Amino acid sequence: MEFAILTGPILVLTFMIVQASLVWYAHSVALGAATQGANSARLYGSSPAVGNAEANRFLDQIGPALTDVNVTTRIAGNRVEVVVTGRAQSVLPWLTFRVRQTASGPVERWIP
Repeated sequence: MEFAILTGPILVLTFMIVQASLVWYAHSVALGAATQGANSARLYGSSPAVGNAEANRFLDQIGPALTDVNVTTRIAGNRVEVVVTGRAQSVLPWLTFRVRQTASGPVERWIP
């Protein structure tokens, strides 16, 4: 009888821990992709397309940590910014957790 009473709350707690872990992992992967994209796009003579390609390559290598991924790279003046958005994997299909991570840095430039 005690086992039947405790099974429900234990299962709910287990699913909550697994879901929190998946969301944390998705944030980490999105930040890694944004950082890789920013590092590539900030190189001397690089372009936003290079940042997008590098961030997407990183996400392809990692696997399905994020779904509905969108990578945006902007170079404004002497700064580059890469934004990675997507959805974390979900244990329950009707729950969605949006993930958004940004990485930025100065564009390398040649100063004689």
